[in-house]
Amino acid sequence: MFKNISMIVAMTKKTNAIGRKNDMLYHLPEDLKYFKQTTSGHTIVVGYNTYMSFPKRPLPNRKNIVLTRKDRVLEGAEIFHSVEDVLNYAKKNPEEQIFIAGGDTIYKQFMEYASKLFVTLIDENETVDAEAYFPKIDEKVWEKIQERNGENSSNKTPDYCFTVWERR
Repeated sequence: MFKNISMIVAMTKKTNAIGRKNDMLYHLPEDLKYFKQTTSGHTIVVGYNTYMSFPKRPLPNRKNIVLTRKDRVLEGAEIFHSVEDVLNYAKKNPEEQIFIAGGDTIYKQFMEYASKLFVTLIDENETVDAEAYFPKIDEKVWEKIQERNGENSSNKTPDYCFTVWERR
């Protein structure tokens, strides 16, 4: 576990669904604002497809690290080729807060190293059609330390809440 590595995700409550066709399942303005406020001034680590899905690249006011096996040059982002590269970076920069921000493969690779989870839980009345999922949050390993409801601005938007989890 690394004290300076956290994860941030928006997922459905029942199935942990996070995305379909390289896009988020829901576009919740308050969640996007929460993501920006939480990660601003820090480092984010994302996979190549997640990075390319951002409407604006690199995300401003953050160090953008893209984890990919491909040899790429992405203006404004650093390329790392392995989980070990990210972990070595975290070791060398213990004061830097690093947020793992997707996609599903990246989340799975870092779940054992994160010390905190920032999770927006979205109610789903019906199972959503998804291709990407966040790993199960084992409550024997994680303790919910914060929860607050999101502001629901329309009937078309599902209910959701912001939670923070710490490793026990």
